[in-house]
Amino acid sequence: MKRKLITTILTLSLCLSCFTACSFNAKNVSDNIGKGNESDLPEAEDVVIDDKDDMYNIGDEIEVKTIEYGTDREYIEKCYTVNSVKLYDTAAEVDGVSDNLIEIDYYMGADPEKPKVMKKEEAASGKFLYCGVSVKNVEDNTCTVGDISLVYEVDGVCRLVGSPVYFSAAKDLDNGNYDYNLLQGQSMDVQLGWCVDPDLLQISDMDMSKLYLAVNFNGEEENRQYIKLLVEIREHDVLTLLINWWKDLV
Repeated sequence: MKRKLITTILTLSLCLSCFTACSFNAKNVSDNIGKGNESDLPEAEDVVIDDKDDMYNIGDEIEVKTIEYGTDREYIEKCYTVNSVKLYDTAAEVDGVSDNLIEIDYYMGADPEKPKVMKKEEAASGKFLYCGVSVKNVEDNTCTVGDISLVYEVDGVCRLVGSPVYFSAAKDLDNGNYDYNLLQGQSMDVQLGWCVDPDLLQISDMDMSKLYLAVNFNGEEENRQYIKLLVEIREHDVLTLLINWWKDLV
């Protein structure tokens, strides 16, 4: 009887010790969450445009394809055509834009790993890229332009600048909604806008010729498509463009 009692006490003591040790370790793990070194943070993926077939020009029709869940059928969801691109000193130069801007996160800046919120007031005060785009619904049930973003090429690598701060057919401005209504088989023209002010984006020596529109930039590599933007160059930008062109040559 005494032997059984001693065995029971030893077993309980061992279990208690294990539980205490586990609790201590769990607390240490919990306390260290989010306190790792910066080297522990995941690095942003380097996206390089290395396939000429993925590059389009203004006026080209881009087919956005997808795979049907359950059947693996590949089909054309919708088509985009960028018809026009123009650079303005501020959004206020375009009628009806300043009062209908969307507040979003911009990823380009001093630290691309940490999104910077672009306030509506800020976006309205800086350089504004205004694009006219035709959208054709082929078999799209979602109907969103949320898959179109602006990217900037830095040292051969594309970085995400951000989603549009303006969408002419937006349903919900306060929540950054890029959905629209368009029946299958129909087309419509919309306008999209981005803040491209170097000071607001914290991009030094910004070269506007390195801006691209991207479709599915955050998706799989084989689904990414880019539109080369022929941004209107003002007189004071010509010298900068020539200098950068010469640097690329040498």
